Amino acid sequence: MRRTAIEKWDRVSGYVLLAIGVITAWSSTSLSMGKASRPGPGFLPFGLALILSILAIALILENRKKGESAAPFWPERTWLRPLLGVAIFLLYAFVLGILGFIPTTFLFLVVWMGAIERIRWFTLLTISIAVTAVLFFIFEYFLEVPLPAGFWS
Repeated sequence: MRRTAIEKWDRVSGYVLLAIGVITAWSSTSLSMGKASRPGPGFLPFGLALILSILAIALILENRKKGESAAPFWPERTWLRPLLGVAIFLLYAFVLGILGFIPTTFLFLVVWMGAIERIRWFTLLTISIAVTAVLFFIFEYFLEVPLPAGFWS
């Protein structure tokens, strides 16, 4: 019974992914495709959009109408954690330019692991400090990507 409710949402996801794939493929045709030996800037987006569209069609066909169920996709209040996750990501994107990479990433990890994952405080702080430091050194020194400094600069 529960399986059919998931199949319904798989079909919906398939249609959404198909629309994204078709729009992306169409948009990428405005870029030069190049040749097989020397691909242009539109080659990769078009190829990935084509693959996405094929997989979306496969998802739609695999889950074609097999009967509907009255079971909800997200029973009770289980939708709160995914919604909270999206809100945390949006807040991270908004605050990143204001506070800078280091404090924003640290706070993001603390809030994520505290609210979503519900990890103990010592573990949460240890992981947040370590991941923030590792990401900073990877982007700043190895990849040489300038990170937002925020009001610290």
